Amino acid sequence: MGQSIFSEPEVKSHVLLIDPDNNVPISRQWDSKGHPYPVQIAQYGLAYYSYFSKLRNFKGILNRKSSTAVVDIKSHFSKQMKCDALNNVCLFVEETTSLIYNLKNTNAKLTGLIASGLNWSKDSRLIFRMSFLSSLRQIETHFTCSNLFGDGAVILSNRYWSLGFNELSALKVVYFLKQCQNVTLLQNLDMIITKAVASVKQDLRAKSLFRGFLFGSEIDEKFVVNEVEFQVGKEARSLGQLNDLLLFIPIANDQNGAYADQHLIANKEFARRRFLSAAEWFVENQQEDGSWRVKAKRVFTSDIYLKPGWCSAMGQVRAANLTNDPRFQAAAARALGPFSRPVTPKSGNCGVRAYFLDQKTLPWYEEYPAVPSVFVLNGFIFSLIGLHDLSKASPVGYENGSIATELLTEGVETLARVLPLFDSGFGSFYDLRHLNPAHALRLSPHIERLRMEKGRVNVGDQNLQALLKGGPNRARWQYHRVHLQQLFQMANVIAPQYASTWNLFFDRWLAYMWGFRSGHN
Repeated sequence: MGQSIFSEPEVKSHVLLIDPDNNVPISRQWDSKGHPYPVQIAQYGLAYYSYFSKLRNFKGILNRKSSTAVVDIKSHFSKQMKCDALNNVCLFVEETTSLIYNLKNTNAKLTGLIASGLNWSKDSRLIFRMSFLSSLRQIETHFTCSNLFGDGAVILSNRYWSLGFNELSALKVVYFLKQCQNVTLLQNLDMIITKAVASVKQDLRAKSLFRGFLFGSEIDEKFVVNEVEFQVGKEARSLGQLNDLLLFIPIANDQNGAYADQHLIANKEFARRRFLSAAEWFVENQQEDGSWRVKAKRVFTSDIYLKPGWCSAMGQVRAANLTNDPRFQAAAARALGPFSRPVTPKSGNCGVRAYFLDQKTLPWYEEYPAVPSVFVLNGFIFSLIGLHDLSKASPVGYENGSIATELLTEGVETLARVLPLFDSGFGSFYDLRHLNPAHALRLSPHIERLRMEKGRVNVGDQNLQALLKGGPNRARWQYHRVHLQQLFQMANVIAPQYASTWNLFFDRWLAYMWGFRSGHN
C-alpha cells in the first residue's frame, strides 16, 4: 500500500478491535457489528511490515537491564508447570487449576502482550487485572476458551467480545477465542480499553447502563497491570502448553536509540507476528477468482450500492518480501485476476477494471467497483503502488511480474491524463462520481428547485442537502494529505518518467493546504 512509516492502524476509529484468533483488525466501517475488511487488513499488515523493518535497524544492548520494559510472566508460572528449558515451552499439570502472578512496581507503559500456546482446554481463561494510577477503580480483560462472560453483567456483546462489569471491576472486557488448539495473542492492553469505551459510547443503551467513570477524564489516564491469572480448564489439562506470555513496553515509532536486547526483541517479534498474521489471513481468505470479498454493504445512494461480497482493487499485501514463502507470492499473483476483469453489477468472478468515461484507453482500477463508476483517487493510486511492488517482488522470468508491470503501465498512463480533473482549485477531489449525473439524480427521486424565504435559502431544506450531497465530493484535508504522499511516491518510486506532472500537482496541492487558491477570472 506504499506506507513507509508506522501509523498505529489500531488507533483509527473505524477499527472495532483486533481479532484475538487471527490477530487482524475487525472493522466497524459500514457495519457496527464488525467484519474483516481486506483493505484495512492490508494497511495494518504493511504498517507493521514498515515498523518491523525500522526496528531491525535499532541496536540492542545484550546486558542492559530490561526488567521494567519486559516481564516474562511464563517464567513466574514455571514452578507450577512442567517446563522444557531446551524448547522453551511449559506444560500444564493436572493438579494446577490456576496460575497467578502479582506484578510489583509496574510501569504504566507495560501494555504490549504476546501470548501463545497449544491445546488450551475448554473454559481456560487468561485474565489481566488492572487499575488506574489516580484511583482504585479496576478493569479486567479476559481471553477465554468458551462463550461465557463469567461473573458480572453483560451490557454489550458481539461475536468477538462482550463488555460489562462486575462487583470488583467497573469495566470487564471478555474476548471469546473460537479455537484454542493453537493460540497466539498479539494485543495492546491500552488499546483494548480505548476500543471498549468507544464501543460503549456509540451505543445509547450501553452508555446509559454503564457506570459513570467511563465518561469522565479518568478513562484517559494511565493504568497499570496488577495481576495476571491463567485459569486452566478441567478437560485434558496435561495436554495444554504455554509457549509465550510476555508483557512489554511498546517502542514508539518516533523513538530511536539503543534498547535492552530483550526489550527490542519483544517489539520486533510483536511487529513481525502481526505482519505475518495479516499475510496469513490473505492466503486463507482468498477466493478462487483471486479476490478478497467485503462482507459489508457499501451504499452510495438508494439505487447505487455494493452488495456484501464485493471486492476492491486496494487489497494488496507484500508478504513475500519478508518470508520468501511461495504461498504469499502465489496469492499475490492470483490477485492480479480482478485487474483484468471488468466491473459488473452481476455476481460471480470479481472485477475491478473500469474505464474512465468509457474510454477504452483509460483503464481505472476501482476501490469501490460500483455501476456507474466512482473513480476514487487514493484507492486507484494505492492499487498502482501494489502493482509496482508485485512487479518488483516477482522472481525474474515469472509471468506474474510482466502482467503486473503491464497493468501498472496502463494505470500510470491513465493517471497522468486524468489527474488534472481531481484539482478543485482549492483542494483535491476524493472521487469523480459527480461526472456521472446518475449519482446525483438517484440520490433522491424528487429533487425540486430551491425555494427562497425572505431572500435566503433555508439551510435545513432537504432539497438543498440532496443537491449538495450529489455534488463534487471534495477530499477532506486528511485525504488531501494522502494524495500528496501518493504523488511523492509516484514521482520518486512508481513512475518517475512522469515526475514533472506529479511534482506540478504536488506543489500546487501543497499550496492549497497552506491556504492558497488557484486564480479566477
